[in-house]
Amino acid sequence: MEELSSVQHALKPTVEQVFREYAPRIYSLALRLLGNEADAEDVTQEVLLQLIRKLDTFRGESALPTWLHRLTVNAALMHRRNRATRSSPAIREPLDNFLENGAHARPVHRWSLPPDQKALDRETRTLIDKAIAELPEAYRDVFVLADVEGLGNAEIAEMLALSVAAVKSRLHRARLLMRNALAPHFEEVAV
Repeated sequence: MEELSSVQHALKPTVEQVFREYAPRIYSLALRLLGNEADAEDVTQEVLLQLIRKLDTFRGESALPTWLHRLTVNAALMHRRNRATRSSPAIREPLDNFLENGAHARPVHRWSLPPDQKALDRETRTLIDKAIAELPEAYRDVFVLADVEGLGNAEIAEMLALSVAAVKSRLHRARLLMRNALAPHFEEVAV
């Protein structure tokens, strides 16, 4: 038993190893959720402080990245709730772009290149990050967790205390808003 405990202790990462490997990912997730560098830095610092305090209690029941992901999401959501003053942007209704019969209200232009090809380009990445940051919080949270972090609807619903139907609805609207925000940069130009 003592031998197993010493093996488990030897396999635990050090705080320095975790900082080096995971701090950039923690910051990136916080930035996408909060849309503000200063807030993302605050949340990253909070998560790393929690890490220092709790790493020795980490039992390995879940993977370390999963544990850090959960800590980061929870810290970002708590940070947002605790912000005293904040002007909330008006939520644009993406369904205004459609007629009652479901058809598009305006012509839909084809994108000149698939977004995944251009996403490798720094300028395009900046456009995408800016569009994500401009999403209303309710949509941004779901979009980042689903389309950036790759989580499933049920897991997102549990994290955000929403129904799965609400997650699906918000994700659909977030994708419409993202498309509207990015379309001017990717539409085909008529020759």
